[in-house]
Amino acid sequence: MEAQKFNEVLDRYIAGNATPEEEAWLESAYINLNNKHLPEYTEPFLESGSQQIWQGVYAATKPAKKLKLHILIYVAAALAVISLISIVVYKQNASTSNLASISPEKDIKAGKNKAVLTLANGTRINLEQIREGHLASQNGIEISKTADGQIIYQIPENKVETDETAYNTIETPAGGQYQLYLPDGTKVWLNASSSLTYSTSPDALRNVKLNGEAYFEVSKILEKGKRIPFVVESKNQKIEVLGTHFNVNAYADEAVTKTTLLEGSVKVNNGFMLKPGEQAIGNHENIKVLNVNAEDFIDWKNGDFILEHNDFRSVMRKIARWYDVEIIYSEDAPRKLNLGGWISRSKNISSILSVMEETGKVHFKIEGRRITVTK
Repeated sequence: MEAQKFNEVLDRYIAGNATPEEEAWLESAYINLNNKHLPEYTEPFLESGSQQIWQGVYAATKPAKKLKLHILIYVAAALAVISLISIVVYKQNASTSNLASISPEKDIKAGKNKAVLTLANGTRINLEQIREGHLASQNGIEISKTADGQIIYQIPENKVETDETAYNTIETPAGGQYQLYLPDGTKVWLNASSSLTYSTSPDALRNVKLNGEAYFEVSKILEKGKRIPFVVESKNQKIEVLGTHFNVNAYADEAVTKTTLLEGSVKVNNGFMLKPGEQAIGNHENIKVLNVNAEDFIDWKNGDFILEHNDFRSVMRKIARWYDVEIIYSEDAPRKLNLGGWISRSKNISSILSVMEETGKVHFKIEGRRITVTK
């Protein structure tokens, strides 16, 4: 009966024939969401109401010489009802969540800037515990940490030339990320559970070795009028660039390596030339080049999780790395799940898990640093 009444009043509201009492009844629903008498409308019913409202909004906002005030009010009211529909659907889905009752102290916080820098002589520096300023000197090169937590290599103008090539390695743990400027000026963002090994000598070949994921903004360096290439060696792919912006995802627990180009050009495995907006995906010679929205693949660098068009289990692996948690799947846990939208990586883990629970097809239980996934 309540659903029938809602439809009838909604039809009259859209047509502009609702009485003042009916308008007040419909619009007050938005304010009284927590009223225990609010009917639990089914999702198809609410979706139908949403479509009717948008049809009315479209009809009311067709181009005209003048837009009357009552139409603006009508549109605002219609959008308020749409908000009501969205919130009711959310509340109904969230009511069965195991996450709603989790206390703040048991929730898991997002990762942050933390890494360990290993110098050529084996010295390990915990960058999270070191204040800004000078860190070390190595072959005449000064290594320092900035106020915003970046590592910078500075080469003095009067540096003494040496034949010795020194290599440093920076490693991020699960729940960590870091940024650094290499000696050649290349800027690197390193994602969680990743490592990068590189030469600190400006005279050495610009070769780095990556495990995990990193985003590069490669500096352009000329020698005798020719650009010196920058080479990234990762699991199953070797990427050669001259000066460009690109992302490499080469985690050991991912089935394939992905190199995504945002700017410039790169050569993958000496045979595949990428243009901006293209991605080389695969292993060794078994590589495909796809057209992609490149920005979706640097969501982590921009502080987000993009859920849309992402494999569910792959998203869970990203969550495991960033929040430093173990993921356990029950027998009935879904292998695939249609997800949408995005959420900030700065939020606690319950926030992102709640978004996925809203599909009604998956649930999560947090126990310490273990996440159990069920249907």
